[in-house]
Amino acid sequence: MVARFKIILLSSLAAIGPLVSEAQVKTQAQIILEDLQVRQNRIFEAYAKEQNPIDKSSMESRLYAIRAEYQSLFSKNENNLAVLVTYGLFLAQIDQRENSLKLLLKADSLDPTNPKVKNQLGNFMTEEASYALGLPYYLGAIKLAPKEPLYHYQLGNLLFYFRKHFVKDGILSESHLNKQMLDAFKNAAEFGSDNLAYRYRYAESFYDIPDADMEEALREWKDIENSTYSETDKQIVRLHQANVYLMLGRKEMVPLLLDQITDPKYDDNKEKILKQLREESD
Repeated sequence: MVARFKIILLSSLAAIGPLVSEAQVKTQAQIILEDLQVRQNRIFEAYAKEQNPIDKSSMESRLYAIRAEYQSLFSKNENNLAVLVTYGLFLAQIDQRENSLKLLLKADSLDPTNPKVKNQLGNFMTEEASYALGLPYYLGAIKLAPKEPLYHYQLGNLLFYFRKHFVKDGILSESHLNKQMLDAFKNAAEFGSDNLAYRYRYAESFYDIPDADMEEALREWKDIENSTYSETDKQIVRLHQANVYLMLGRKEMVPLLLDQITDPKYDDNKEKILKQLREESD
């Protein structure tokens, strides 16, 4: 009985794009590979929306069949870069980590100019807590695709989660790490300005850095509030604004913002800020 795999639906594992230009004549391998990409993406999209366990199981079986087709194609094209990358990323999506890592390492050695390969290798190293190895892969991906927000975002997360280790091991000084982390989240927010998660993380990153410019943090939270139509998002953002105003010593603004937060589920958060305000006012 083949072990069931776990499907990982990550934007970082998107299709690698056109394999050849329209002016080129496609080989048989390229035709097969593009067909596999189209079919796998349809299944992954359907899988993400499906709620019925029986239908999900059926989709997993179809992905097993696609994996077999990939393996057959790979056996005849072991040094084909497009096959290595696409098959390797597919295996990562279905959580076949060891085999995926082998293919992507080989692809990176054959052609070290593919940012998606470097990004995924960075993911592998980070998930194994090999933070020192993950750093150059993320930096390499950013160098090759400097305007891709995901790569900056993942670099920022790597530096945040392993900050103590980077400093302890002498890889980065604390001040250098803090600046690089803040810059990474800022770049993610700027290049991915339509993604609220990136912008939230940048605004929150000011909390993670001693002596951070909280005026800049406040400007970012205000920009986020102005760019969203969701009342839920606006109330969360106002909580952050109230907290930042308190940190800046502008206490008169805190109750004004808290009065604009009416959702009962934020009552505990409001009370914590008000308690701190009372303590600092005594």
